[in-house]
Amino acid sequence: MPTGTTVSAEPSGLRSPRLVGSYRLDLASGLWTWSDAVYLLHGFEPHEVVPTTDLVLAHTHPEDRDDVRVALTAARAGGAFSSVHRVVTARRRELTVALVGSVRTGAETGPDEATGFFLDLTAAVAERARDRAAADIRAAATSRGVIEQAKGVLSVVYDVEIDGAFELMRTASNDHNVAVRELSRVIVDVAHRRDVDRRAALDLVLGGGRG
Repeated sequence: MPTGTTVSAEPSGLRSPRLVGSYRLDLASGLWTWSDAVYLLHGFEPHEVVPTTDLVLAHTHPEDRDDVRVALTAARAGGAFSSVHRVVTARRRELTVALVGSVRTGAETGPDEATGFFLDLTAAVAERARDRAAADIRAAATSRGVIEQAKGVLSVVYDVEIDGAFELMRTASNDHNVAVRELSRVIVDVAHRRDVDRRAALDLVLGGGRG
């Protein structure tokens, strides 16, 4: 029986996988030999079920099954293979896992056995998603800040109310097919320059949007 283990290396900048389980796959019969960790990964107690390819596919998220089938087809062809997919455990938890492996080829029989690991990437993927969400929130807050600054600049330069300043920006954005956020950055940059006539420069930036 393969022995499950944990690893400390971090793949592709992600935090370390929480769990690594090893396996062997008999390519002729479709029977798997799992380490205890792989049983646990799929929501079973060790040796609670007989692991087969059908069982692996049954606990693969329906949208990801084709990817796993492609990986296993590559195994039968004798090549290295891998898949990152979702597993729905026996306890109905959804995990993100990586399946990696290589194939032993017999001199006369061809590819006959695949060996490799299941890695639990759930925490790493969640961490990356949280980081992306936090970055999006920061970007949104920054964008709002830039837009408010730009509205203030136009309000002063053109002696209009804040709502009127935003209308100038919105019109220029539509006329020039430029996002309000990007237009706002240009307006704020112009406001900080000392080597130009700011009113004339803003007239050029807004173009048909001023009036």
